Amino acid sequence: MERGPVDVMIERWARERPDLDASSLAIVARVTRLARAIDEDAAATLREFNLSDVEFQLLAAIRTAPDCRAAPRTLLQPLMVTSGGLTNRIDRLEAAGWIVRAPNPADRRGVFLELTPSGRDLVDRVTAAYLENQRELLREALTDEERTKLAPLLRKLLDSLSVRNTRRRPSQ
Repeated sequence: MERGPVDVMIERWARERPDLDASSLAIVARVTRLARAIDEDAAATLREFNLSDVEFQLLAAIRTAPDCRAAPRTLLQPLMVTSGGLTNRIDRLEAAGWIVRAPNPADRRGVFLELTPSGRDLVDRVTAAYLENQRELLREALTDEERTKLAPLLRKLLDSLSVRNTRRRPSQ
């Protein structure tokens, strides 16, 4: 394998600060770069459908919710957006005819977001293209066996980071 930018970075730190162990960069810097590259690759697929990542995630969250309907407040945390940012996305998707706001019978002031038939068709087509793009990306780089080994390792790392970040949050 060729030396890449991360290898160069590690070598430079070893030269400049041999007292530091920069070996974590071999994984963390690559995961960070990988996440950016995957996001850029996914964005290209979503642009074909005139959607942003958050808009696609919003449509997908509604599509996979019970009864294909979701209260906006339940989407804030999973989508990692502010309420104002979510409202802007909802407005755009509603204007495009892909979702509607429906009254929540249990809460007079509340609404549910529901997919229109064209919205359901769109999210199904986008999801198929999105997942196929991901499969291709992984097939080009990793064998079935490598993917089978990598998935639980990434889960373990992500779970550990989630626990670590929970411990670091100041108490309220």
